Amino acid sequence: MATLHSITTALAERRNKWRDWAQLRDEERGYRLDMKRVILAYLTESVVVAASLYGAWLFAEMYGHDDWKQIRMMLLAPLGYAVIEFCRVPLALSFRTHGSRFVKLMALIGLVAASGVTVKSMSQLGEIMFRPRLFDVVHAGEELGRATDTHAATLGKITAADTLVTDRKNAFQVGEQRAQSDSQQLATLPKEQCTPTSGVTKDGRPWKSQACKTDPRVLPMRDNLAKTVAARDDLQRKLEDAVRERGKLDPAVTDNALTAAKVAYREAILHSQLHTFTGMVFGVAATEVTDEQISRFLRLFVFLPAIFVAFASTLIAFTAVHRLKPKVIPYDPDAEFVMAGMMHDVVAEATRKAREEMEQLAAKTAKGVKA
Repeated sequence: MATLHSITTALAERRNKWRDWAQLRDEERGYRLDMKRVILAYLTESVVVAASLYGAWLFAEMYGHDDWKQIRMMLLAPLGYAVIEFCRVPLALSFRTHGSRFVKLMALIGLVAASGVTVKSMSQLGEIMFRPRLFDVVHAGEELGRATDTHAATLGKITAADTLVTDRKNAFQVGEQRAQSDSQQLATLPKEQCTPTSGVTKDGRPWKSQACKTDPRVLPMRDNLAKTVAARDDLQRKLEDAVRERGKLDPAVTDNALTAAKVAYREAILHSQLHTFTGMVFGVAATEVTDEQISRFLRLFVFLPAIFVAFASTLIAFTAVHRLKPKVIPYDPDAEFVMAGMMHDVVAEATRKAREEMEQLAAKTAKGVKA
């Protein structure tokens, strides 16, 4: 325990010394850092990076089709984006503290570029936030479309069946009238005319009989009546088939399915916050919101918050730097004589050293010439 306490104390002392040294260094450069805000900026950036990476992972898992190779390929760019996003806080501090204008310009360009990456990542997260509800609305809309098509098709079949029943009923009535007409015409023809006849056979036996005479129009009219009755019976069978098929078509089933689909679609829209907010912005009912209005609203509700998030940590880092005003040293008349004496001694010493070096150099030169 004593060893652990001593190690902790030593680490704390080293941390305090480093902090004091860093503070003195920054003050010598003309500024002071608010470390709480710097830490807050890094924490904000860490949350943004973590959310972006997790969103990218969910996106890759959803659209990677359980292919790990595709999933890894989809995660490469987000990892690079995360590194870029972590650079925004140091770039913001460099822009505020560095003395070179060129470095400040480069830092500003880097900030804008890194913020663009963050806007992209946060826009994707904002869009993902509304996607489940939009999926529900889309699926409910598809079910409503299928129910509407089925209902319309059923109504079309019912209309066609009613038309067929009406046509076959009319045809049957025409056939029935024709059969009745032929029967009446056949009934008006004169009956057979029969007269008694008698005679003797060859073997001498007497016989008696009748000789009937039929109207020649009877046989053709009987054949025509038989054909007419057969045609009428066929039309009757077709009429019965059409009525039977029409009875199978029940509009109540498709009406109920269509009503249920409409209710499910309205409920899906009412559960979609995006449709509700869009309707509030454009002043229309949520069920009357169009895809174009949703797209326009997403620019406001997703893109702008992404911009705000992108610059949040940057602004915190900006405000963490406090510029220090240079200290004004009051004028002291006595200090002028002290400084003058010190300057005189420094100049005299420098002159003496220069004279000695010149003499040594001249002596070496003369010795070389004699040699």
